[in-house]
Amino acid sequence: MNSSHNSTTINVTINGKAESILNNITVSELLILKEIPQQHVAIVVNDTVVPRSRWNHIVCQHNDNINVFSAVAGG
Repeated sequence: MNSSHNSTTINVTINGKAESILNNITVSELLILKEIPQQHVAIVVNDTVVPRSRWNHIVCQHNDNINVFSAVAGG
């Protein structure tokens, strides 16, 4: 298959919704693009919790299932 230079997106599922995102972006960059505050959230990629310390190192892959959970403090 001959890929074009314009093929710069991948398909992922974010919180149950199929979306096309830029190729080669990290989980941290995805949160910025989606305007999701990085404080008080947890990220799960393909049923695996991604520690905050790894967000800048984990690159989103085609067909990833990404869930963003808000951490809510009780009181």
